[in-house]
Amino acid sequence: MPTTEYQSDIDELRARLRRLENAAARRGRTNLPGCARYLGISEETLRLKHKRGEGPPRMKIGSRNWSYSYDDIDAWLAAQEGK
Repeated sequence: MPTTEYQSDIDELRARLRRLENAAARRGRTNLPGCARYLGISEETLRLKHKRGEGPPRMKIGSRNWSYSYDDIDAWLAAQEGK
């Protein structure tokens, strides 16, 4: 059993692996709720990130909807890990 010292690292790696497996299974685009779910955050947190000029790149679809590319989300996540 891993010590608590390493447990958070292990949990983070497992979450990252789940995101990568999900992305590999379905490349393409998703909407705001799907992006938030993929990132493991609430829709409101994602909206606030965009309000502050943060968050993954998105494309406006119609008058009220947003579309996110899984490739863009993954690239944004990789850039966040380097910060």
